[in-house]
Formats: sequence, structure tokens, C-alpha cells
Amino acid sequence: MPSPIGHALGGAIIGFAAAPGASGAWGGRLGRNAFTLVVLAAVAPDLDFAWGRHNMETHSLGAAAAAGLLTFAGTRSARLALAVALAWTSHVVFDWLGSDTTPPLGVMALWPVSSEYFFSNAFFFEAISRRYWLDNFITHNLRAVAQEILILGPLLAVVMAVRWRGRRRFRRRDTT
Repeated sequence: MPSPIGHALGGAIIGFAAAPGASGAWGGRLGRNAFTLVVLAAVAPDLDFAWGRHNMETHSLGAAAAAGLLTFAGTRSARLALAVALAWTSHVVFDWLGSDTTPPLGVMALWPVSSEYFFSNAFFFEAISRRYWLDNFITHNLRAVAQEILILGPLLAVVMAVRWRGRRRFRRRDTT
């Protein structure tokens, strides 16, 4: 399962890709708040650690849809609601693609329709260890976070470059 850093990078990718408007910017103060909301939505499913139900209901497409609906109810922005739902879904997908070392293995991806756990066996992301007493705790987790950055960082850079390029093109057309 990826770290909060990996999940935040996934949210940032969604945030830049789903930016509203042809200018490609969330624009102004509200825009930064919207981007922050999208990134936080990608990390939020792990709040279930607080009540001991990790990888259960919050790690599902049902929870992603609920987050999107709540966002729409609060903002009346369909684009922001979709971005929040997609960012939440990225968390579910990343955990599904990651390695899991704590039973039950996988995520309850189809809740509330099904309580079955789904696990891809892809091991795309290394599991983040919570076993702080082990000798390799720090080195293992640093290596796992570095792997997430190496995988997701270039994708984020490409999405940002495409967005900024489109924004410059839009501004040029606007001034001529």
C-alpha cells in the first residue's frame, strides 16, 4: 500500500488533469483551495486507521462516489465533485495495485454492493511498514516512498507541463 506521499501525488495528478477552464488553472484563492481539496481526497481514505477498519468501507468506489456527491452538495461544482471522486478512487486503485502484508489482503473496492476484498497481486507499490520496531523500518519505507516518487513524479510533471502549455496557448490567443 502506498504512503500518504504516493496518494498525495496521485491526487495532484488528478487535480492538474481535471483543472477547470481552458486556461488550465484552478485560478486564485478558491482555485488553490479546490486543488488542496482534491489532493486531500486522495489521502482521506486512510483516515480509517483511526477507527481500526483500514481497507474497508473508505477504500471503495462507494465512498469515492459519496465524497463526490458531498463535494457537489457543498460547492455545486460538478467538475470539482468529479475531481474529488476521481482522487478518492485513485487511492483505492493504488492500494489495490500495491503489496499488502496485513490480512485481510486487498481493498473492499465494491462496497456497499459487496464486502469482498480485491487484491491485484501486481505489487506495483511497495507496502509501507508500520512495524517501527524492525531494524529496516526506516530504510524500507524510504525506499518505498522513493519508488512512488519515481513512478508518479514523472507522470505529475507531464500533466503539469501539458496544463501549463495549454494555459500559455490560451493566454496568447486571448491577447491577440
